[in-house]
Amino acid sequence: MIKVNVIDNYKSRFISIKTLKKITTFTLEKMNRDNVELSVVLCDDETIREYNRNYRNKDYATDVLSFPDGDIVGRYIYLGDIIISIDRVFAQSKEFGVEPIEEFVRLLVHGILHLLGYDHETSEDDEKVMMSIQDNLITDVMNLLKRKDS
Repeated sequence: MIKVNVIDNYKSRFISIKTLKKITTFTLEKMNRDNVELSVVLCDDETIREYNRNYRNKDYATDVLSFPDGDIVGRYIYLGDIIISIDRVFAQSKEFGVEPIEEFVRLLVHGILHLLGYDHETSEDDEKVMMSIQDNLITDVMNLLKRKDS
């Protein structure tokens, strides 16, 4: 079983909690993970800037932060926390010429991969591996969401 905790501090109703949990569960299942738990926080640029400043000593808003954990809580492995700025989702979707939902999926999948131990900043090879997995997962998630809409 996969447990997804959602804290929506943005209150935009940009994405339903049900859809967010569906995307997260689908992604973790594709990565062959079970009996895991994680939290996703949706916030604005000001809030993510505070997290970035306090935990990474970087004083700017970013799009997504991941804080891996790995503790065993009962029968679950707590993977950690993902924080996503919805302000960045909208700004970057315009910048990249994609729908906001696709940009959100990119950030969520990216965050999940970091919680699973992938890191694009360690080497070029690690970046290639992570980005390849990320691209494939985004395609699969977007196809899942399109099926739901039809």
